[in-house]
Amino acid sequence: MEFSYLNDKDLLFCSKHILLPTIGIEGQQKLNCAEVTIFGLGGLGNLLSTYIASSGIKKINIVDFDVVEETNLQRQINFSSEDVGSLKVDSIENFLNNKFKNLQIKKFKKKIETLADVEEIIKNSDIVLDGTDNFEVRKIINKACVKNKRKLIIGAVEGYTGQLTSVVTNDSPCYECTYENLIDTNSCSDSGVLAPLVGMISSMMAMECINIITGNKSSFDKNLINNLSSLIFIISLMTTESLSRFNIARIYS
Repeated sequence: MEFSYLNDKDLLFCSKHILLPTIGIEGQQKLNCAEVTIFGLGGLGNLLSTYIASSGIKKINIVDFDVVEETNLQRQINFSSEDVGSLKVDSIENFLNNKFKNLQIKKFKKKIETLADVEEIIKNSDIVLDGTDNFEVRKIINKACVKNKRKLIIGAVEGYTGQLTSVVTNDSPCYECTYENLIDTNSCSDSGVLAPLVGMISSMMAMECINIITGNKSSFDKNLINNLSSLIFIISLMTTESLSRFNIARIYS
């Protein structure tokens, strides 16, 4: 990560961050100089790209091969009806550049199939954010991050359940270590997804990313989980009549 001083516009834009004792000038400077890669611009990556840019991170790589469809608009709220039929990387690039200034966006219209596909994209990244919806692709991204010593945050949603996995050191269990035998059985197309849950998980991913870059503890690192370097955070939101119930589990190896 190359450091540079914050200019007056950066200071104004990020003033509310700088007031936070866990971020301050030093932390905000780290954010402004970081490079982040987002794989998948669906429900998670769509919102995540905005949270990442709004945090002051300027170097953002976005990766997706797909086009915007009408059914995406329910939960991928950065897209509008005018975007239908356009490449997601193009639509998100336009959205971010219209909302934020001086971003350095690199877009990759690419379907991830090999380790080399990922390694070329993440070679300068400080953190990789995986919002894809395919186990095999996640495993490829995970392998590339482990091999190249990149911090990795993975989000997933299906139905009423959302999950966040954070792997930040090389001596912690990786994604495939934890989910070695899992295969794809359902997708959003098959089982649906609760739209607000997408926002919850993408927000958590952004919070985890900010905390890692600024050198703070995990967003979910309370007294019970000090010094643990790999985190799986699962939210299951079940609706029974008029009652909503949250079940939260933390799983470690």
